[in-house]
Amino acid sequence: MDDVNINALKMDFLSSDALTSHTSMEKVSMIVDKVKNGDLVVIEGGLAPEEEAELIETTMREIDVENFMGIDIYTLEKDEKSFFGLSKRKTIGITIIGPANVMKTVKKRSNFLSMIANLGDADASMH
Repeated sequence: MDDVNINALKMDFLSSDALTSHTSMEKVSMIVDKVKNGDLVVIEGGLAPEEEAELIETTMREIDVENFMGIDIYTLEKDEKSFFGLSKRKTIGITIIGPANVMKTVKKRSNFLSMIANLGDADASMH
């Protein structure tokens, strides 16, 4: 993106519907490409466990200490009451995936996620 300030952070928000037509490998490839460009990817819901494992494996293969340090994945879950409200189960609300060298400070509680992106880092891969 030529018109983006070098210290800008691009965030892509993807609905769960936007990902349903993609294969697991297409999802992983798209996410890795975006994160390698310094973007944050925010996904409604999350990836299937096998897709998240493939994302981590792919990232590990592509780490280059000078240009790509890897990814961080954060998930915000919500409790859903089951039948008659007797028990709760966790469902994924959103998942945030971004460059490890940009996502610096994260505070996470059961229903709260706070993140600071460090754009001033000389080692950060930005546009």
